Amino acid sequence: MKKILFILSITTNIFSQGVDYAGPDDPAGDIEAEREGYMNGNRVLLYYQNTTELSAWQKPNVSKWPNNPDGTKMLDGIGLLVGAKVYIKDDLNNATIDTVPITDINQLTNNNYHTLYYLQTSYREEMDTDPTGQIEWGFYPVFGYFNENNEYPALSRLPDSWPTAGWPSSGGKIWPGEWNGRFGRGVKYADLETYFVVNDAHDLEYLGDDDLVKYYPRYSSKKIEETTSIQSGKTWGGLGLRVETRGFQWNNPQARDAIFWEYNISNTSKYDLPEVCFGYWVDNAIGGDGADDEVGYFNDLLDISYSWDENGIGIAGLIPGIMGFAYLESPGLAYDGVDNDDDGIIDEKRDNQAENFVGPTDGINDVNKFLDFYKLTLADLKDHWDADEDQDWTDGEDLNGDGVYQSNENPGDDVGLDGVGPMEINYTGPDEGEGNHRPDFIESVGCEPNFAATDVTESDMIGLTSFQLFPIFDQHPAPAGTPWFRNDDVMWDLVSSDSLTEYYGTIANLVELFASGPFPLFQGKTERISMAEIHSYDPLEGLNSSSHIAPALFQLKSIVQIIYEKDYRFAQPPETPTLTASPGDGFVMLTWDDDADKLTRDPFLGNINDFEGYKLFRSTDKYFSDSEVITDGYGTPMFLKPIYQCDLVNDYVGFTDFGLVNGTAYNLGDNTGIKHYFKDENVDNGRTYYYAIVAYDYGAPDIGPGISPSENTTVIDVDEYDNIRGIGKNVAIVTPQADPAGYVNPDILLDSLNSIMVGTGSIQIDIAVKEQLKEGNDYYVTFDFDTVFNDFDRPSHFINPGFKVFNKTTNQMIYNESPTYELTGQPNFSASNLVYNLEGDYWSMSNELVSDVFDGLQLSIEQKHTIPTLRTSETGWIGESLGLMNLTITQRESKLTPWDCEIVFTSENSYQSKVESAFGIYDEVDARLWFPNRIILNQSFSFYVVNKTILDENGNYTLMDMVVQDYKAPFDTLAAYDGEYNISDDRILVGQIDSLNNWKGTSFIIDFLNIESKDYPPPGSRYSISWDRNFWGTDTFRFSVDSLKMVSQNNFKNDLNKIRVVPNPYVGTNAMEEAVINPFLNQPRRIMFTNVPENCVITIFTPSGVKVKTLRKNNSSGGMIKWDLLNDEGLEIAAGMYLYHVQPSLSDKTLNQYEHVGKFAVIK
Repeated sequence: MKKILFILSITTNIFSQGVDYAGPDDPAGDIEAEREGYMNGNRVLLYYQNTTELSAWQKPNVSKWPNNPDGTKMLDGIGLLVGAKVYIKDDLNNATIDTVPITDINQLTNNNYHTLYYLQTSYREEMDTDPTGQIEWGFYPVFGYFNENNEYPALSRLPDSWPTAGWPSSGGKIWPGEWNGRFGRGVKYADLETYFVVNDAHDLEYLGDDDLVKYYPRYSSKKIEETTSIQSGKTWGGLGLRVETRGFQWNNPQARDAIFWEYNISNTSKYDLPEVCFGYWVDNAIGGDGADDEVGYFNDLLDISYSWDENGIGIAGLIPGIMGFAYLESPGLAYDGVDNDDDGIIDEKRDNQAENFVGPTDGINDVNKFLDFYKLTLADLKDHWDADEDQDWTDGEDLNGDGVYQSNENPGDDVGLDGVGPMEINYTGPDEGEGNHRPDFIESVGCEPNFAATDVTESDMIGLTSFQLFPIFDQHPAPAGTPWFRNDDVMWDLVSSDSLTEYYGTIANLVELFASGPFPLFQGKTERISMAEIHSYDPLEGLNSSSHIAPALFQLKSIVQIIYEKDYRFAQPPETPTLTASPGDGFVMLTWDDDADKLTRDPFLGNINDFEGYKLFRSTDKYFSDSEVITDGYGTPMFLKPIYQCDLVNDYVGFTDFGLVNGTAYNLGDNTGIKHYFKDENVDNGRTYYYAIVAYDYGAPDIGPGISPSENTTVIDVDEYDNIRGIGKNVAIVTPQADPAGYVNPDILLDSLNSIMVGTGSIQIDIAVKEQLKEGNDYYVTFDFDTVFNDFDRPSHFINPGFKVFNKTTNQMIYNESPTYELTGQPNFSASNLVYNLEGDYWSMSNELVSDVFDGLQLSIEQKHTIPTLRTSETGWIGESLGLMNLTITQRESKLTPWDCEIVFTSENSYQSKVESAFGIYDEVDARLWFPNRIILNQSFSFYVVNKTILDENGNYTLMDMVVQDYKAPFDTLAAYDGEYNISDDRILVGQIDSLNNWKGTSFIIDFLNIESKDYPPPGSRYSISWDRNFWGTDTFRFSVDSLKMVSQNNFKNDLNKIRVVPNPYVGTNAMEEAVINPFLNQPRRIMFTNVPENCVITIFTPSGVKVKTLRKNNSSGGMIKWDLLNDEGLEIAAGMYLYHVQPSLSDKTLNQYEHVGKFAVIK
């Protein structure tokens, strides 16, 4: 037998370190406060009670890994163990009751004391009880730490589980409406966290009427409250323990097979407890087959125990995985003068206050040990506060010295007692301790990060001192001397023994027992233990070998260690999106919000927004088992395969080369751009589908071995009967189906708000989600408009860097797309709707785009060009060409005035130039006509140019202005310009002027150079110039939603003839029936009536006319109703032929005259 001995020597200080307990003044626990819930934030499913008991042997579906159809049960139960020896002074008078505690073991003499043994826990069996056997003496949960109106403990993702008035603290209720996170107000570092408090007030084992030795932890005057449902009015018993429990789960691929439990155990009594042990009792059930064929091993190098099924066969032939336990945190000995955790510091503490700012090596006893333990170099050491022994608290940077951290200043860890800094979403302003440049901690009120209660390494931990693995003793009730909880003295011997032992006994149903101690738990002080339950699949050959290797489990242990060493501040996924699913005829429209891409902050990476993309999963069962097809390097199904994925356009693309999970990389996407909708047309009407949208980040390649990208968890909470109790907000359950009989979609009325639109593109409004439509609401669409400048700082052209949609009815902007979201700088457009021009350094709308869904609608915008482009197919002579003319389009300024124009030739002068200055006029190659004698003003022309795009205030067409360029002359002398307008030698510049007759730009140039006068266009000739333009800043479209629900009488009559029973005949089962994974449950039977009215009564008869069932469809969307093949009495129907009658019951009474009769067969 391998035996490892740890010699633990503890000398209690001569002076007590106890103080009055400063935490919340909780009432005694109460059996009426007991609640139960499930931790299902990743692939580990675990039932728990807020009594500290985990799993339950007598219940189904209480422990499962992985949480999918291939998973098996792993645990029958876990119990938290707190053992203690209490010494009572013996006054050597048998006529008196001894009650005086001895709290210093150095004062014990040979026969002057009594020894009382305590083993506090909460477990399903073999508990100490009162004389009646009805009341267990153990931990009970405390009211105030959950919503008393609900039946489950407080969970971070369920706001309705939180206490409505706020959380108990020493100063009263705090933080109502926000999560009481381990690290502060509203701080959620884990994907799922639970929190509850118990105490041992009801343990009256040594306070009976006949007991001559009694221990009153809070004096005999402290009574259990009269409002308590059990033992009210009796003296407060037990050890005076208060246990604050938290469970954590992360869905990161590297941590999704682990669950963490942390216990803060406080001595609220009036005395020091000189000898205490903390531990766990773990009752294995690997495989769930009850075969008692478990094998266990303890790896002392990795500090991990693990168990597996010896033959690798679990219930129903399933292959069970491994279950391991990593003992992460143990109590500290802060007053023994010994470096118990070998980190180079003696007697570090979690509850001391920062008082002095000291030098880099002050407080370090052995610098080399310190550097090695914390993986630092000598250069990393710094001046620090004395109570920050491990030097990891980081001060903020108050650059302007105003005592408040601004948005451009890094607060570090100096965020105050609520743990919330300026960059957090729920930040409400500075709180106590924030900005004082000193770490702060107040018991039960709050603590800054990386300090005291939030820093796991600020404790001189004694480590795991006892590990034992033994077959469970199955005789009940347990006799004296057996290792069960009612035998306090036997259990004390187990938890206090200094040995770590590998089990070499026979294969059996094993119990694992972990413990740390003995150690003193001083009055008012708190100590902590934590552990992680981890799982993997590893080859049975390696497990059953002499070395018991489990490489996948060992890799997971390394990640668990990182999470622990980072104070449980592991990589968080982005904010969880909210998914909405709308069924249609042969499709499902899925939409989700943009909280993930806009509001994500990952404290693990310094509160940056590390959002990268979305994945959408679809399944036909509640466990998404038919989607879990991507395997790891061992061939184990590990990841869900998405039906749709989109990601940001950036440098994070393809598969990761870090954070591999058993050799498998994470797919970051293909730079598709972000969308918030997907239309799934690969579905069957009548089948129920489960969808989940998850947001994921880009991971942390530079931390530890590299942290894989994190994604949101998918939660469908089911009970033991496979009924759904609740779903996450990123999950939707939907059944596609045809519309009700006679239904027609509402009309969308679209027109332009302007009499003439400048932009030549078009828009289309489509109904995406009928349920979200707002009847009678009016909307309008506008376009962002901006100017692009060239290298000479001249305006080059106009662009549309986005658009907006307003609900005119509510007077709100309800949708917009722009290059970035103002508050976070994240992209604020769907997919590739906006395109970046690298050469010009600008964003503009793409030629074709489709918006995300808003108010149930989707906007499509199409424009041929995003920069004005001459439409050559519609540019030329109108009618038959009767003359010649040279036309030159300017390269730059035509893009600024790209108007549709018509040149009209007349028999006499018909237009007089209006521009008053020759300054700032450019030719077709953007050369400035510098010399005044190059421009001839105030000339008349025998033609004019109509601007058919820009109207005046009366809605009439306007005219373009014209000016003469003195053009035809030798270029070697300026004297050749004659200053006179000659139509055959000069050029006419056509452009637009402003209200002050200043030239705004040359659109095009007309000349008749080298054209004989006989070939000039005759009067009446017209020449058209046409452009394709992007939308202008003045362009506005408007549209409205007509009445929502319309039933056409003609359609209704025809649709009634389309009513069908599916399948017909029904033969034993139906492909559309919901999948049932639990092998102990029967498959529910269903048939469907399709194409029925939205309100109707369906009556089912036997051929002889006996009524079997009445189904009522009341104003529900869709044209389908299901029947479970049970009659009105709830009994299964017999096989045979059946008739059915459909009677509409619509508000339009004229439609109720139409009926439908049909038949179907059931074959079993």
